[in-house]
Amino acid sequence: MFEDLTYDELKRRANEPLPDRVVARLEAHGMRRAVSAGEMLYRVDDRQYPFVYAISATLELRDPDEMVLGVMDPGQYTGELALLFGQPAFADCRAINAGEVLLVTPQAIAELVQIDPEVGDALLPAFAARRLLLMRRQQGTLTLVGPAGAPALQGLLQYAERNRIPYRSLDPTDPTQKQTIPARAGDGTTVRAVVRGRHLLREPSVAEVARALGLELAADHSDPVDLIIAGAGPAGFSAAVYGASEGLQTTLFDDVAIGGQSAASSRIENFLGFPTGVSGADLAFRAELQAIKFGARVAVPRQAQKLQRSDRPGYYEVCLDDGSKIIGRSVVIATGARYRKLGVQDEERFQGAGLYYAATELEARSSKGQDVVVVGGGNSAGQAAMFLASRARCVRLVHRGRDLADSMSQYLVERLRHAANVSIETGSEVVELCGDEYLRAVKVRNAEGRLEERVIGGMFIMIGADPCTGWLRNTVRLDNRGFVLTGADCGADAAVPFNLFQTNLPGVFAVGDVRSGSVKRVASAVGEGSVVVQAVHARLASLRQSEGREPATL
Repeated sequence: MFEDLTYDELKRRANEPLPDRVVARLEAHGMRRAVSAGEMLYRVDDRQYPFVYAISATLELRDPDEMVLGVMDPGQYTGELALLFGQPAFADCRAINAGEVLLVTPQAIAELVQIDPEVGDALLPAFAARRLLLMRRQQGTLTLVGPAGAPALQGLLQYAERNRIPYRSLDPTDPTQKQTIPARAGDGTTVRAVVRGRHLLREPSVAEVARALGLELAADHSDPVDLIIAGAGPAGFSAAVYGASEGLQTTLFDDVAIGGQSAASSRIENFLGFPTGVSGADLAFRAELQAIKFGARVAVPRQAQKLQRSDRPGYYEVCLDDGSKIIGRSVVIATGARYRKLGVQDEERFQGAGLYYAATELEARSSKGQDVVVVGGGNSAGQAAMFLASRARCVRLVHRGRDLADSMSQYLVERLRHAANVSIETGSEVVELCGDEYLRAVKVRNAEGRLEERVIGGMFIMIGADPCTGWLRNTVRLDNRGFVLTGADCGADAAVPFNLFQTNLPGVFAVGDVRSGSVKRVASAVGEGSVVVQAVHARLASLRQSEGREPATL
């Protein structure tokens, strides 16, 4: 849908003329007015700015670095995903020829996208294409400055890439890039971020960059919602899409980025409906668009600190890391799992500097044409090895088990065995990491017990994950590995009415990888996320009954 489109095809989609009926619908919800040449309609960083349709005027969009992003002639319009996500403007919009325009508030645009399929079908693909064009053109919404391979920089790059934030990265140690570093970024070797050409952050955290970008405004949680979803992976987004599409006020949040662990998959080839495969990042992007289309609110990064009962009977509160709370009538826990580490010395030191827990285009850049090692024996490891084989000189798949077929899909095993530059090393494990500021080599103990040193350009660890449930301890029942117990597994604590996905707390459910006994696959996570919404409806119905309200039609 997106990642394989050429630049020219993205431009075509971004500038597709609106059908007459869509223009009429927009006009019914907007306001016509005359503009003069040079008049500014909105500026970078404006938090409330309109969708602008050029009737007879000509408009120009410029970013903070004075890059012209587009000229809108009569019949064309402004706007991209930031308008739907509640994010501040990425560009200035100025009239360069006098004439008439149609102005529509962002609230009206969001409502029309939800209730009018024709408007949604026209605007969503165009807005998505425009965001990806900004990404490919490295538009100056976010400029990251720092030495290539610096772990702090790598974390910010991963955040921007996975959340589809337009950015460019500049290395002050590279003479060809040093001249293009904005003067406001200053000198030095520390990692710096320039947000929209105006705000300088030194050694910023992901949360600080998100706040500077205005992404913390993407969720308004001052009033209770019907459904709180913790975790923006396949299970969480599936629950958000089905919940919001059925009329539930839905808020979804995640502590790092959309997509969960699946976003690290370079290509998922066994997901129904994608015969040629789809990357985890692209699947997450589609899911986010779909959730936003139906009115779900998405907030990233937000980290849950605690789940507790609210003072209001039947309600729950999720306490977040910024001190705020989300109050809801039901909660779906879909926080998934975090990458498991090898546990060898210097692993933390080399993380992001040659050692990675994901294998996407971002991580693969530094290892092009070199030897790499992939550690693991599951599908994620196999997918990573096949993806890297098209970029690296040689891929060594190191698995401590004796047979890949015990833990990997057969189609992947066969592909790996027939790949010319993939070496499968079973009964082996990485025992030592070597390097300076960057990982340069690893020592592997093979099946015969011999220790061999391998010079590499990168190592990718895919050895499973541990559940993200620290914030739930002393609240819901967990199994001995930390996964959430649901349904009959809750034993005497099983909530009434009984449901397969319900925890020991009525109205609190768990789906996807975080649930004890679940199948750790993208497809099953999507299925659980969709099915749990039925249980949420039952929960809301019981609350209405206890509160003495008439049933609502959803």
